[in-house]
Amino acid sequence: MQLILSIGRTFSKQFDRFYTLKAVKTGLIIVIGLFFLIGFLSGCSQLKTRKKDDLMSDKFSFETEDGASKLIGDCASIGNYHPIQVHGYGLVNCLPGTGGDDINSLERRIVYDEMNRMGIRDVRAILANPTTAVVNILGYMRPGIQEGDFFDVEVRLPPETTAKSLRGGWLMKTKLEEMAFLNGSLKEGRTLALVEGPIMIDDPLATESSNSAGLKQGVILSGARVKESRSLTLHMKSGAESAFATDRIAKEINNRFFVSVGQKKGMATAKTDSLIVLDVHPDYAKDVARYVRVIQSIACYENKAKQLRRIERLKTELLIPEKSQQAAFQLEALGKKGIEVLRGGLNSSNAEVRFHAAASLAYLGDGTPAKILADIARNEPAFRVYALNALSVLRTDIEAEMALQELLHVPSAETRYGAFRALYNRNQYDRTIRGENLGNQFSYHGIATSGPAMVHISKSKRPEIVLLGSDIHIKQPFGLEAGAIIFVNGQSPQNVVVKKFALSGIDEQRTVSNKLDEVIRAVVELGGTYPDVFQMLVQADQMKVLSCRLEIDCLPEPNRVYRRPGSNEDEEPSPELSQKKTVWERMNPKNWFNTNPGGNSSDFEGTTNTSVRE
Repeated sequence: MQLILSIGRTFSKQFDRFYTLKAVKTGLIIVIGLFFLIGFLSGCSQLKTRKKDDLMSDKFSFETEDGASKLIGDCASIGNYHPIQVHGYGLVNCLPGTGGDDINSLERRIVYDEMNRMGIRDVRAILANPTTAVVNILGYMRPGIQEGDFFDVEVRLPPETTAKSLRGGWLMKTKLEEMAFLNGSLKEGRTLALVEGPIMIDDPLATESSNSAGLKQGVILSGARVKESRSLTLHMKSGAESAFATDRIAKEINNRFFVSVGQKKGMATAKTDSLIVLDVHPDYAKDVARYVRVIQSIACYENKAKQLRRIERLKTELLIPEKSQQAAFQLEALGKKGIEVLRGGLNSSNAEVRFHAAASLAYLGDGTPAKILADIARNEPAFRVYALNALSVLRTDIEAEMALQELLHVPSAETRYGAFRALYNRNQYDRTIRGENLGNQFSYHGIATSGPAMVHISKSKRPEIVLLGSDIHIKQPFGLEAGAIIFVNGQSPQNVVVKKFALSGIDEQRTVSNKLDEVIRAVVELGGTYPDVFQMLVQADQMKVLSCRLEIDCLPEPNRVYRRPGSNEDEEPSPELSQKKTVWERMNPKNWFNTNPGGNSSDFEGTTNTSVRE
C-alpha cells in the first residue's frame, strides 16, 4: 500500500491546480498507484514468459548430435494422411423395371425419412415403383482432397432387396457423411460430400443367368463432390513439443510454400505446441505423397553458413544413385536455391540420377529437363508415371508441351494414354487433346496420331473416352447393346441403326455409318449415358468387331521395381514386393514411401498393373 501511495503522490502534484478536495486527491493517488503497479506486475509476468520460452528453445535443439541441421521429418510426423470413409443411403431411379422395394430394411427406412423431411409427396408409391431402388453408397476421400474435387463412389443393393439390377440407373442427389461405430451403434457425422449420377455396373456384360451379382453393384465415376477441403497435419515427436518449435517450423514451411491471392498466404499454421495444420500447395495437388516428402525434407532452422555446407554435401550425394532421391528432395525443399545443383545432376550418365534431378527441377518450375523426362517416360517403365507427373506440372513450358505431344505417337499404350492425362492435367484446353463434354455425360476426345489406333475408356476417376486415330470403325455384321433399352444393329453393310425402345411412348432411332465416332454420338443423342457407351465398347471388343485395340484404365503403374545397373537381374523380388497388396496395404503411408522410387510410393489411389500393355 505504501508503494501505491508513494507512486500516486508523485503524480498527484501535477493535478493540484485542478483538484483541491482532499478526498478527490486521495482517490486519485490510489488509482494512479494501482495503474503503475499493474503495469509493473504485467512486465514481470512477460519477463517470466520470455524466460520460459528461451529455456524451451534452449531445451529443443534444431541440430543433430553431429551438428547437422534437423529436418522437419526428424521432428514431426504427418497426420490426417489416411482415406476418410464416407457413407450414405440413396434412391436410384430410371431403372427399366428391375427395381424393387423392401419395407423392412434399415436402408429403406432411412431413405423414407429423408424424403419425408424434404417434403416429397407419395414417398411410399415412389419407393414401391419398379423403376426405383434403395442403395448403399460408400466412398473414400483421399488425403489432401480439396473443396470442389470429385471422387468415385461404390453403389450396391442391400441384401434384402427384391431389386434385380442397377443397369441403367441414376442415383439421385444424396448426402455422404463420415460414419463411425460408437458404443456398438452407428453414428452419423457431418456431411462431407454430395453425390449423384449414372451407375456403371461392375460387369458391363453381366446377365441374371451368368452373373446376377455383377448387376447389383457398381460405381459412379467422379460422382461425389467434396464440400470442404482436407488439410494435413504435422505432430511434433516426443521431446520436440514447444510453441517455439512449431512456430519456427511453420515459418520455414511458409517461406517455401505459399500462394498469393491478394496477399501472401502460407500453407502451414501452428495451432499448439505440438500441432501444425498443413494445407496442400496447388502444384502438388496431384501428388500429395511427394508434397509430404518435400515438406519432411525442409530444415527446421539453419543459418546461411550451415545451409551452404549442406548444399555442398547434397551436391555430392545427388550423384550417388543410392542417395540421389533423398538429396533431390532436400534440394527441392530449398526452392530456387537448389536449382543450380539439380541442373548438375542432369549431366550424369546414370538414368536414376538424371530422373531425380529432372523431376525436382520440374516441380521447381524449371523446364530445362523436359526432354530428359520425356525420354525417361518413353524408355524406363519404373519411372514413367513420375516423369509424366513432373511434365504435367510445367503448365507454361513449351518444351514440356511438345515433349508430351510427341509421346502420343509411341507404340506403348500406357505411355500414350499417360501422356494424354499429363497434357490434360497440365491444360485441359490444350489444342492437341481438347475434347468436348458429350451430351453432358462424359469427356470425349478424338486425337490424330501416327501410332497404332486405340480406344481408351475409363473405369475410375472420371468418365472419359479417348479415340487415338482417325479411322476407327465397327466391323459389320454386329449387334450390340448400349444399356438396357438402346440397341446398335449393324447387320446392313451400308448402315448402322441405333434404336431406343421407350418404356412408354414412341421408340426412337438414328441411322449412321459404321464409324465409331458416329455410333457413339447416336447413342448419346438417344439418351445413352457413359455406362451405356462403356458397355457397348466392351461388348464390341469381346466380339472382336472393333477395328483397333481397346484399353481400360491403361495408366503407368507406380509400383514397379527399378533395378540399378549391376544388380542381379535374375534375383527374385522379396515376398513383400512380389505379393499383391490389399487396398488397405496400398493406403498405408508406410507403403507409399520407399527409397526405391519404383517401389510402393507416391500414388495412394492405386492404379491397375499395366506392365503387359507395352
